[in-house]
Amino acid sequence: MEPDNRDQGEFEPLDSCDERILAVINELHRRDDPVPYDLNERVHFVLELEAALDAKVASVYRPAELTLVRGEAELTVNQGDPASITFDCETVTVMVTPRPSALEEMRLDGWIGPEGTYGVELRSPQGVRRVSTDASGRFVLEGLPNNEMFQLVIRPDEALQRDGLPAVVVTPAVRL
Repeated sequence: MEPDNRDQGEFEPLDSCDERILAVINELHRRDDPVPYDLNERVHFVLELEAALDAKVASVYRPAELTLVRGEAELTVNQGDPASITFDCETVTVMVTPRPSALEEMRLDGWIGPEGTYGVELRSPQGVRRVSTDASGRFVLEGLPNNEMFQLVIRPDEALQRDGLPAVVVTPAVRL
C-alpha cells in the first residue's frame, strides 16, 4: 500500500517525518564533514587583511613532476624540498620551508625572488611578526606556533618597486 501524497506540496509546512530526515542528514554532515573548528578565525583573518591592504595576491605554485624515462625504467623527480611551499604572482616568487625548531614550535626559512631587500610580515591568529630579508631575498622566522594558519605580506624596497614590483604582495593563508 502506497502513502497518499496527493495533498502534500513543496510549500507545505514540515512534519515530523521531514524533521527526522533532516536530523539524519544533519548528523551525517556533523560526523562526516564537520565545520572546521577554526572557520571563524580564518574568515576574520581574511577579512582583516582585505580591509587593511590593497595588494597583489600570490597563488600557491605546484610544479608538475618531471619524469625521466630510460629504457623501460621510469624515475620521477620532484622539484625542491617536499615540505616547501612556493607562492607566485606575476613579478614575485616566494618559497618557504617550515621546519620543527623546538617542542610545538616551527622555524620558517624563506627566499624571495627577484633578489633584493623586502620587508616580510607574517600574519597569524597570534599576531604579526616582521623581519627583513638580506640582499639576496633570504629570511628566517623562528619560534612560530606549530599547526597555525599564517599568511605572508611582502613589501619590496623602493628600488625594486621602481623596477616594476608591486608595493605589496600577499600570499594565501596556509597552515604550518
